Parts: sequence; structure tokens; C-alpha cells
Amino acid sequence: MVKYEIIETEIDDSGKIATVFLNRASQLNAFNIQHIDELITFFTEISNNDSIRCLIITGKGKAFCAGGDVTEFMSAENPGEFMAELAKRLHKGIKILKNMNKITVAAINGACFGAGLGYATACDFRFSSENAAYGCAFTRIGLSPDSSTTFHLPKLVGLNLAYEMLFLNRTLKAQEAFQYGLVNKVFKSEEFMYEVKKVTEELSQGPSTAFFFTKKLLNESFANTLNSHLDREAEEIVKTARTEDFQEGLKAFFEKRNPKFLGK
Repeated sequence: MVKYEIIETEIDDSGKIATVFLNRASQLNAFNIQHIDELITFFTEISNNDSIRCLIITGKGKAFCAGGDVTEFMSAENPGEFMAELAKRLHKGIKILKNMNKITVAAINGACFGAGLGYATACDFRFSSENAAYGCAFTRIGLSPDSSTTFHLPKLVGLNLAYEMLFLNRTLKAQEAFQYGLVNKVFKSEEFMYEVKKVTEELSQGPSTAFFFTKKLLNESFANTLNSHLDREAEEIVKTARTEDFQEGLKAFFEKRNPKFLGK
């Protein structure tokens, strides 16, 4: 594996679950250029690893990610050029994350704001510590939103709440985030990563090919018409019907046992 200076990475004993830790704890894991570049490299590495079925993204210290590093915003000689370069990298990372053929899990251990919220909403699942808080924060410093927040947030929480979070900088506590559909589950802080890994281990044992096509169909559903989407469902179910996992699933069903999917 590549050696990283900022992020920390690990692969579990099964070889199926990769975890990346955002590791600028003293800056609340805020993104700078190097931070994002390392994430992009790791995302690419994981995307090309057929053994990995799930990716967990979490933060070191008391924050998940506070967004972009505002100290670098202040020191930029040309703010427009700097922001263009930062946005380019942030967007590249989100595209890889969104399109990788793995289940992606945001394990939100603390403050999740700005671009950090964008990355969390780009994941397939979001699990929250009871200590986490969520917000956008872009307009608070005079910026328009970025990092997929205007794309994903209204789809998750609805347009009205998205407006409040983006225009009024409303912050959601963990239970509110669960109530409004921003996160899937909230876990107690002392049990947080144990519970996240328990769910992720279950996901890692699933039919990864079927999961990938399911993920694609869900992502496409917002843009497709019903008729075109039914066509897409027909295409993908034919592909999954040809897999070994489908045969294993059928055998397990009739033998009244849990299937052992191999991702083939």
C-alpha cells in the first residue's frame, strides 16, 4: 500500500473492509490540498482492489471533518484560483467515492460540516455517534455551497430543511439528523466503532455484484423516467442472474441456511 502522511488506513483481518481515518485532528480534520490528494489516491487504490467490499471513512479525534481549512483560505494570494483548485480535487474525490463498486460507510464520530458533510452524504450509509453535529457553513463565510451538498442534502432531508441548513446555517444534532433522514443510525459514543464495524461486516458478506448494481440503480433513479428505469432494472437483474452468487443464494434459500457469497 501507498504510504500516507495525513490519512491513516487499515484493512481488517478478512481483507474485505478498508477504513480510512481523516487525520488532521488538531484542525478538526479540515481538508487541505494534500489531505484531499491522499484521499483520492486511497480511493483509487481501493477501487482497484477486488478483495475490498466495503470502505469506512471516519475521523481521528473529536471531529469527522470540519470542512475546508479556512486558514488556507485566508492565506491564499488569489482566492478564486485557490478555490477552483480545491473544488477540483474535492469533486474528483467525491466522483470516485460515489462510483466505486464498494459499499461506502461514513462513520461520523463528531463534527461534520461543509465539505465534510458533502463527503458524508456521498457515502451509501451514514452512521452517527451521539456526539456528532451536522451543518453546511458555506454561506456563513460568504461562499456558495460545494462538495455535493446541494445535490445530496435535499434528497436526504428534503428541500425545506436543506434551505434552512444552507441559508440559515442550521445545525443538526445527531438525533435530529436521524429524525430527518440524514443518517441511518445513531450509536452511543463508547460503542460507536464497534457498532459501525458490526453493520459493515454484515454488508461485506453480501452479494457484492448485486450490491453494486443496486447502488447504480438507486443513483440513477433520480434522473430516469419510470419507463427508462424499468429498462435499466431489467438489464441489471439479467446480469446478476448470471452470477455464481445468485446460484448460491438459491441453494441457501432451499437449504434453509445463510448464503456464502463470493462476489462472483
